[in-house]
Amino acid sequence: MIFRNFFLPHKDTHKKAHLISWEAILIYILLFILLQVGFSIVGYAKPGVLGISGDIDQKKLIELTNVEREKQGLPPVAENAALDQAAALKAQNMFQENYWAHFAPSGKTPWDFILGSGYKFTYAGENLAKNFYSSDEVVSAWMASTTHRENLLNPKYQDIGIAVVEGVLNGQKTTLVVQEFGTTENLPGQPLVNVSGKQTVVPIQEYNQKPELLAAVQTPLSGKPLLDPYSFSRTASLGLISLMVILLVADFIILKKRGVFRIASSRVAHMAILGVAAATLLNSNPGVIL
Repeated sequence: MIFRNFFLPHKDTHKKAHLISWEAILIYILLFILLQVGFSIVGYAKPGVLGISGDIDQKKLIELTNVEREKQGLPPVAENAALDQAAALKAQNMFQENYWAHFAPSGKTPWDFILGSGYKFTYAGENLAKNFYSSDEVVSAWMASTTHRENLLNPKYQDIGIAVVEGVLNGQKTTLVVQEFGTTENLPGQPLVNVSGKQTVVPIQEYNQKPELLAAVQTPLSGKPLLDPYSFSRTASLGLISLMVILLVADFIILKKRGVFRIASSRVAHMAILGVAAATLLNSNPGVIL
C-alpha cells in the first residue's frame, strides 16, 4: 500500500519512509518559509489579529533592574516621573511611525523624548525590548547582552523610567518596553546619551531647546490577538520533529527485524539535525532587544 510507505520503510527496497527523506525535509523548510510569508500577509491585511501578549509589569522591571545593580554593589536607581513619561512617549512614537529602533525615521532621537519630558540630564541611556512574555525574560535578555548589561549597570545613573505599551507594529500586536536612565548630577563635559554601547554627545542647541512632542493617539486594543505566530510555529515545528524522530526509530526497529543493516551515517545525520532543531526551538524566545 503506497500510503504505508509514507510512514514505514518499503517492504522490498527498504527505502526510508517518504516523510523522513531528504526531499521531505526540503518540503518542510519550504512550507515553513511559506507559513512565515503568510503570517506577514495576514498581519498587514488584518492588523492586530496576530501578535504576542506578554504579562510584563513596569514596577517589576524596575525592581529586577535594581536587584541586578545591587548584585554588583551599585546603588539602586529611583523611579522618575519625567523619565516614565519619556519612555511612554518613545514607545508611542514607535507605534505611530511604525519603526523599531533607537532613532525614528522622522529624525527623533532618544534624547528628544527625555528632554521633551522636562528631564534635564547630564548623562542618560536607553534600552529597548519587544515581544517578551514576562518581566524576568526582559531583564535576563538585557543582562545577557554586553551593551545592554553595561547600560543597566552603569554607576552614573540615579534615575529610571520605564514604559510598557501595547500597540500594532508591522501589522502584529506588540508589547514594547522602553527603559530610560539618567542623572541630573553635575558631571563634567557635554551631556551624553548611551545608546547600543555608544556614547553620543548631545548638541548644546538641541539640549537647550525643548522638543515639542505630542503623544500618539492610540487605538485601544481589546483582548488578546487571535493567534500567536511564534507559539503556533514553535508547536508545529516541535510536533513535526517528534513525528520524524518516531519514524526514524520505527525505521531502525523494522529494518533490524528484517535483518537489513543499512549504513547508519544518514540516520545519524537526521538525528543530529533534528536534535539541533529541537534544542534551538526549546531555547528560543520571540523577544528582541535593542
